[in-house]
Amino acid sequence: MEGIYSFYSPFYDLIFGKILENGRRRAFHYLDSANKKVLEVGIGTGLTLPHYPKSCHLVGIDISAKMIERAKERVKKMGNGLKVDLEVMDACEMDFEDNTFDAILSPYVITTVQDPEKFCREIIRVCKPGGQIIIVNHSKDSERFLGKLETLTSPFFAKIGFVTDLDVVSLVKSTEIEVHKIINCNLFNLHKIILGQKPLCQKN
Repeated sequence: MEGIYSFYSPFYDLIFGKILENGRRRAFHYLDSANKKVLEVGIGTGLTLPHYPKSCHLVGIDISAKMIERAKERVKKMGNGLKVDLEVMDACEMDFEDNTFDAILSPYVITTVQDPEKFCREIIRVCKPGGQIIIVNHSKDSERFLGKLETLTSPFFAKIGFVTDLDVVSLVKSTEIEVHKIINCNLFNLHKIILGQKPLCQKN
């Protein structure tokens, strides 16, 4: 994936910018980031950066060094005083300590990782108890007409950076994340904004 998204980095915004912008923008209607330390998992070229309030301390990670370079360029151009730390990091093997962040946003990442369950465990681990967890992503719906097509086309899409046969909603609900609401977004409502929270008291 690092190689694929490094390849995309020069023209990622042109391909995925406007197509996925509605989901990114709508997620910020629900993200409580003012005066909070927020982790964005899969920050890419930094398309979400203009949506964060200046009082936020944002930490953004991405597996692609070239994506992070473009995000750093975007921060410099913005010059609005937003505190941003950007790091190259694997979302399934994060270097952060437990209970570090007040909120976590992950747009369009979970279907790009090799181990989505481990990905979920990691974002739960680094989020503070009671902290927000927001995931934006396509999610396969077996009851939807397109479900069979999503399964058939997934091997093709895997070659270009993501899978289409992952039921993200069911996966997230099977973890310790407390899912509060699911909102449809983007073209034909194929994507979901999953609003969740890390429990105040985790199960043993």
